[in-house]
Amino acid sequence: MKPEYAERMALDRISTLPQPILEPVLSLLSTEEAARTSILSKEWRYRWTTIPNLEFTLRKRTSELTSDVESEMKYMDMHDLHQVLLLRHGPIHELTLSMEGYWEDDDLFEFEQIILHLSRNHIVRELVLDASESLWYKLPISVFALHHLMELHLRSFTIELPSIFNGFGSLVRLDLNDGEISTQTLRHLLSNCPTLKSLHLYIGHSDDKCTINELLKCLPVIEELSISIDVCEWLVLDSDPHELPISLIHLKFLSLERMSFVEGSRSAFLLVLIKCSPNLERIHLNVNDITRYCILFV
Repeated sequence: MKPEYAERMALDRISTLPQPILEPVLSLLSTEEAARTSILSKEWRYRWTTIPNLEFTLRKRTSELTSDVESEMKYMDMHDLHQVLLLRHGPIHELTLSMEGYWEDDDLFEFEQIILHLSRNHIVRELVLDASESLWYKLPISVFALHHLMELHLRSFTIELPSIFNGFGSLVRLDLNDGEISTQTLRHLLSNCPTLKSLHLYIGHSDDKCTINELLKCLPVIEELSISIDVCEWLVLDSDPHELPISLIHLKFLSLERMSFVEGSRSAFLLVLIKCSPNLERIHLNVNDITRYCILFV
């Protein structure tokens, strides 16, 4: 061994640390920062791919891009992401994909293959798919085969359930934002999430109506409920809005975003939720861009 190489090895003590110690260290970095460690040496080239929490922003490549790692990560495209995930052997606890303004027809097939690969080869606990400012593309049905999910965040997707959907038995949080889903599909989805404690619903368009009773019957253990004014366009009061079929005994936090209470039906909507939530502790109201935050002493 050459003396200068031996000297470098003596100074590079971090490379000699066991993998169970290195992985938590790398996990403290952002995915982009962790990827930069691949230039340190051959031994470090793929170590960053073992971290359990991954976050990517997908962008189209341009001819001006360089081959350095920082640029590769900053402008990772769908194909690059697919290759990275194929290299992984460990669990993926959290995966965040931001695909703003990204989509072309060729990308949809590879995106579906990526989700299919995840469902077959990894235990994913938290999945965030953000396709904001894109057209509403259909969510790959393989998402519903990720049976170990505990958190699911979706933005700007059209959602249809596969006929063989068996539910998310471990899901505790669901965020649906700026997408498209029928109320029948929504009820079927929620009814098959028995452990759901947190629901954030910002779906503006739906092809049919749903009553408050129908929705809340699907949320027996809900603790946090956030809905926007757009939901009120299809979530309607029942014929007798003074009572609900169930008591929301677990509900502690209620958030109503961009609400206008000029219409009496929306005031009744709020009152019936409060009345049937004996353990409600906090209410967050965003009314015409004015936020009101209330703490209820019970």
